[in-house]
Amino acid sequence: MVNPANSLPGIAGLSGTQPSIAPSTSGAGSSSFADVLKNSIDEVSRMQEDATQAVNDLTTGKSDNMTGVMTAVEKADMAFKTLLAIRSKLMDAYEEIKGINV
Repeated sequence: MVNPANSLPGIAGLSGTQPSIAPSTSGAGSSSFADVLKNSIDEVSRMQEDATQAVNDLTTGKSDNMTGVMTAVEKADMAFKTLLAIRSKLMDAYEEIKGINV
């Protein structure tokens, strides 16, 4: 079974490098939640593009690495599902906060 933590956006890329989604401390401030979320969305998008390119390379004969293609597709799928779960939790939190009487 695949560990979802290894496929979270911004945690593990296709190249084996592990970009960080932790806030960086550059200059006087750090990354905001919106910046971290945007970076995660960008990472998921990049993973999906890489998976699409890997499938295209396999179908056109440019590559014969079936394992690599399947890994890329599964990582992109898991990252997208994780992003959707995060979105769902954020929407639930928003609805709960919206329902609070002040």
